[in-house]
Amino acid sequence: MTPPSKKIVLGALSITSFVLSTFFLYNLPPDHILASPFYLTAAGTLIFSYNIVIIFAWLAFGAAFGLAVAVLSAVFVLLLNLRTGLTGYSVFTLPFFFTAFLGFLCQRSRDKLNDSYRLKLEKLGEDINVLSNDIEETRKGIFSVEEKLKRYAALKEVIDSFSTQLLLDDITKLIMEKTSKTLAKPGRILLFLVDTEKQELMLSASQGARRVAAKKGDLFDRWVLKNRKSLIIEDIVTDFRFSTDSHGELKKIFRSLIATPLVSGDKIIGILRMDSPREFLYSQDDLRLLDIIADLSAVSIDNAFLYARTQELAIRDSLTGLAVRRYFLERLQEEVKRTAMKKSQMSLLMLDIDHFKVYNDQFGHAAGDIILKHLARTMNAMIKEGDIVARYGGEEIVIMLCGRAKIDGIVEAEAIRKAVKESPVTLRRHTADVTVSIGIAGYPEDAPSAEGLIRIADERLYKAKAGGRDRVCPA
Repeated sequence: MTPPSKKIVLGALSITSFVLSTFFLYNLPPDHILASPFYLTAAGTLIFSYNIVIIFAWLAFGAAFGLAVAVLSAVFVLLLNLRTGLTGYSVFTLPFFFTAFLGFLCQRSRDKLNDSYRLKLEKLGEDINVLSNDIEETRKGIFSVEEKLKRYAALKEVIDSFSTQLLLDDITKLIMEKTSKTLAKPGRILLFLVDTEKQELMLSASQGARRVAAKKGDLFDRWVLKNRKSLIIEDIVTDFRFSTDSHGELKKIFRSLIATPLVSGDKIIGILRMDSPREFLYSQDDLRLLDIIADLSAVSIDNAFLYARTQELAIRDSLTGLAVRRYFLERLQEEVKRTAMKKSQMSLLMLDIDHFKVYNDQFGHAAGDIILKHLARTMNAMIKEGDIVARYGGEEIVIMLCGRAKIDGIVEAEAIRKAVKESPVTLRRHTADVTVSIGIAGYPEDAPSAEGLIRIADERLYKAKAGGRDRVCPA
């Protein structure tokens, strides 16, 4: 199909050539045509030019117009014959129809070429569209890979951060921070740890929520704990694995979630979870990243537990669970200084089990351990928060009553003495009545230093034992 601009040009050339040729032929002098070869040649040339006019007309306006121009040209040449009186120009009418036929063939060829070009252009357009789609998919793929590289690069930072932390509180804060930064998705982050005594989940840390109603986890957390595997839910309302009746209120808080267990060895120590009010927010790639963070977190939390136990062993007696002597003396020094600065009071109780050697001789050394454990449990149950109980020697126990005057210490010591006496211990199916003697020293009236308090409390302990045992000696 000829473009409009070319049609205009060809049409203009055709009409202009036809008009000019006709004008010149019509104005040839009739009486000089035979006499002058020049006019003969000019007339023949102008008549021949009609062939070009026919071709232009055909190409510009199609077969009908081209044929009309051919017929019109033939008629004009015949009229020219009549005007000039010469019949020789008649032969020029025959090429016009041949040219018209040639124009027809040219048009057919041109149409076929145009159809071929159109098909090629359409195919080229399709190829361009396919290539554009491929480029767009490649661009998206590159962007996705770049995002993954950023995420996995962030994991190295997570590893480095976890490797420098040993305290559980610091690690839980770090888990919240790194999970949010690595996944870069909106929503809550919840960390549950397993209470080993109760064997249930307890909320340890959270981010993105002012208040978490289910402190022990919900049905989704319990599912992860029970099945020991990760969970992704695109929309809790439509997920067939969970009954819609069981989470009616939960859908007001979140609609999609990912959760994964924190596994250490062969046991689950916690659950790391993200949820959002938006549906279809989390992908499998998000869950894989959460799995990796959970694995790193589990190792760090396990190390924190081990570190805490190590620290506990460093300050706790392995038999009784009471503070060891070294730790107690350090804390006593600190408390004396703090009490002096506050111009307050404190008291120190030193306690010894009466006839302790007799129990060991009669029932064996295991009996002495049983009595010490029983005594430790009794005192731990009676002292207030902030007070410290320590195993000072073999069967000697010291108690630091922080911020309490000597008179309060006397009352506390008497209560401990009675509680021990009224709770006998069973040793090898025999009931043994255990008693204790207690010496008391108060700050600042008895001594102005930690060493002085210990010395005076020890002297009064032996004074209580010398006075008949099973008694409290405050002076």
